[in-house]
Amino acid sequence: MSEQSKPRRGLKIALALSLAVNLAIVGLVVGAMIGFGPMGDRDDPRLRALGLGPFAMALSREDRAGFAARMDRATLRAERRTLGEGLVSLRQALRAEPFDRAAAAAALARMRDATVTLQEVSHDALLDQIAQMPPAARADMADRLRRALRRMGGHRDPR
Repeated sequence: MSEQSKPRRGLKIALALSLAVNLAIVGLVVGAMIGFGPMGDRDDPRLRALGLGPFAMALSREDRAGFAARMDRATLRAERRTLGEGLVSLRQALRAEPFDRAAAAAALARMRDATVTLQEVSHDALLDQIAQMPPAARADMADRLRRALRRMGGHRDPR
């Protein structure tokens, strides 16, 4: 292998990884930007975008509505804005010649922090929603969660 092909190969790998991360972040941003409203589908992308995939299928329609009402919308807007700004910064770093690794790393770090904040806010709202549910509703949710996990990846739960 020539000396010139080694750096190109590394750059291609870095760009492919960067593209994969970008697509994941874009999916999160687009899903979060849809907002919250009436949720009829159990596999609601607005909940999955917040890292709540199986819970999107396990919550009842009423509990999904209650969950959405509990969300801190100001935080959601601020973190979505941070994600969008991070994408712009990352795109600029990708176009820089030579590649600006430090700028790309900083953009990814900002997006990661925003994603963590979005998940923390959504997890708090989910826990608040579950805490107010009567025992029978929580048991129903546990059953729906078991079925959702089985559909998502073949997870086996003995009960």
